[in-house]
Amino acid sequence: MIVKKILIVMLMVLWCISFVQIFSVPPYSGDIVKIYKSGYFKELERNMFLITDSFLQIKTMSKAEYAWIYLNDISTKYNIIINVYNSEGRLVKAPGMSQIGNDTKVIPLLHELKPEAKFFITGDSYCGIIPVYRKSECNFCHQVSQQPLIGIITYSMPYDGYIYYTSERIIIFVIITFAISCLLFVVIRWQPYKDIQELFDK
Repeated sequence: MIVKKILIVMLMVLWCISFVQIFSVPPYSGDIVKIYKSGYFKELERNMFLITDSFLQIKTMSKAEYAWIYLNDISTKYNIIINVYNSEGRLVKAPGMSQIGNDTKVIPLLHELKPEAKFFITGDSYCGIIPVYRKSECNFCHQVSQQPLIGIITYSMPYDGYIYYTSERIIIFVIITFAISCLLFVVIRWQPYKDIQELFDK
């Protein structure tokens, strides 16, 4: 009977937590994204990769200056902060124009053995750090002897947490709450001593 009571208490606590999360209360999207990444944030990441690919295509297929003009247009139109860094971590404002000094935001990624894209929330912005690796067409501007990682592009774009709360988050926690309710119903009806008594009666 003690085990049954403990299970009921635990399930009741989980049910309350899950039910409350249906509404707009902490933890907010910035906290819960570390545990579960919504499709909304994955779509933002897809846009970052799309901009990166477009930038590289323009840079290699046309004049390099046009690639930075493209990033500037995207930044202005969609309110996205986009920065390009070379393999040394220096900010590149235009082709051949890199600032003196390294940026501390990208240095840790440059020191990794196999750098991979990283995404995180900072305040009201969803940020991304995407490493750019050498391709055959990159050899026109970059020496073949250089390392595979030739640069990094960082993004900081505003995100709408309201979309997350009113769609995917509500659906997820409604399903979890319903599942816990069913499990709680089964546990409440569970009578372990009755099963044992019937076994002895037989």
